[in-house]
Amino acid sequence: MKKIKVTIMTLAILLSIGSAFATRMHFDSKPPLLYYWDGHEFLPAGTYGVDFVCVVSTTACTYTLVNGVYTPYQLGAYVAVDAHKPSKNK
Repeated sequence: MKKIKVTIMTLAILLSIGSAFATRMHFDSKPPLLYYWDGHEFLPAGTYGVDFVCVVSTTACTYTLVNGVYTPYQLGAYVAVDAHKPSKNK
């Protein structure tokens, strides 16, 4: 009887651990499409660090489009990166 009880308890524990992993949140590895406000309209921001950076500020740097509403995504001031600018360090 004791072996049956231990077996049932072990199965219950394994089932609870398995169901905890099965119900955890799954995150999309693709970042959301980001937009910035240019003073007149929302425009696609591009890729962070490649097309733009955010510098310290209390305003919203980038926005995401959620259910037709632009919501702040990251704080800071939007600064476009000029990819065609030659490097001064040669």
